[in-house]
Amino acid sequence: MNPITVVTLGTGCEAYLTRGAYRALQDASKVVLRTERHPLAPFIKNEGIAYETLDSLYDECEDFDTFNTAAAVSLLSLAQSSPICYAVSDPAFDNTIGALLKLEGTDTSITILPGVSHADRCLSLLAHQTSSVRLYAASEFQSARVTPSEPLLLCELNSRESASGCKLHLMSLMPDDLTVSLIQGDGKSGELTRYDIPLFELDRQASYNHLSAVYIPAAILDQRIRYDMDDLIEVMMRLRAPDGCPWDREQSHETLLKDLLEESYEFIQAVRDEDVEHMYDELGDVLLQVVFHAEIARQHGEFDINDVTTAICQKMIERHTHIFGNEKAETAEDVLVNWEAIKRKQRGISSTSEAMDDVSTGLSSLMRASKVQHKAAKVGFDFESAQDAFKKIYEEADEVAENIRNGEDPEMELGDLLFSIVNVSRLLGANPDIALFTATNKFISRFKKMEILIKKTGKCIQDLTLSEMDVYWTAGKRDGERV
Repeated sequence: MNPITVVTLGTGCEAYLTRGAYRALQDASKVVLRTERHPLAPFIKNEGIAYETLDSLYDECEDFDTFNTAAAVSLLSLAQSSPICYAVSDPAFDNTIGALLKLEGTDTSITILPGVSHADRCLSLLAHQTSSVRLYAASEFQSARVTPSEPLLLCELNSRESASGCKLHLMSLMPDDLTVSLIQGDGKSGELTRYDIPLFELDRQASYNHLSAVYIPAAILDQRIRYDMDDLIEVMMRLRAPDGCPWDREQSHETLLKDLLEESYEFIQAVRDEDVEHMYDELGDVLLQVVFHAEIARQHGEFDINDVTTAICQKMIERHTHIFGNEKAETAEDVLVNWEAIKRKQRGISSTSEAMDDVSTGLSSLMRASKVQHKAAKVGFDFESAQDAFKKIYEEADEVAENIRNGEDPEMELGDLLFSIVNVSRLLGANPDIALFTATNKFISRFKKMEILIKKTGKCIQDLTLSEMDVYWTAGKRDGERV
């Protein structure tokens, strides 16, 4: 197989053709242009350089994917008999080059000669030059991640449909009135012209071609209305910076623990209320706590947010062997069995009591009790029904009452009573933490209703006896409050 040299013609006139590219065209045994519809084609012909083109393939192929593969096959076939100099506008954005590299064999030598790219020409037209910019072909960008903190250049904006797809993708995080620079080119001469337009007008232009491109500047954080995970991390870093927020700078892992619990329960309440708007708002508060702790740890040299995401991704991959490995799991129950077996193996747990010891002491006491009981139930150490477990509540309540009558410390027996209540909750499929959380909210709501009724009568709650307050408490319930 003879070598193939890919030459960068650029998208303009001969002024943008490098000496290396010109010599490669002159010295080549066979020159193939991707298309004769290139501004440099007349110049190459006038220089006495003979060439072939792939234009006939455009008519034969149904779409560009088919064309790209056909072009690669044709070039490799031609290279069987002689070295090839293949000339394209910009190898970085030319999909025939990608197809060619995929099909190349071990005996194929492909060399790419760089030149003045279309991206270089577009960037040279900007009013303010930038030291860094992320480049995309418009078709690839529509499935790429939007990074508002980085300036972008999208090339090959060759249709209204392409422009519309890019616009909608950008507007997921960028302001719709952000000023962007649209570059339009003359297909014959290759001349480029820049226009500044608002982002929402990107797909409202009179025409588009293979030279059309758009430059999107970085969007300032506090001028946007939508944000992603990277933005949240940046916000937290600024809040914790030496010149940041005094309150945020003072916080530690320990001082934030109650906030993490409170935000989690508030999300739980939003879910139970089926309040979608509050669900994403409260979930954002939970996410803030995660980022907050990660930033504190980063500043202390302990870990950072990438360690957090790495740990959970590794755990998900390792414990979902039915997805990422060879295990089988046809049902949700199979998944839980596999999960528990993998966890036991990783942590060296060989007995039920060791599994109980492994339950985190950082959990709330109610949740930890439920998890420990669940471990015991797996080996059959459990009540047969919630009704049977309920009898235990009465036994423990009697023991608490006896402690009180005898003037003894009832703490131990109160613990047993709570443990029995958790048992009943577990067997009924209820979460004791959530049940208690909901009951507390119900109490607050009832108390608030009682206060309102008392105030309407012109009385002050502090002046009422317990029995008098109970009248208003009962009246509040009769008013139709959902309990």
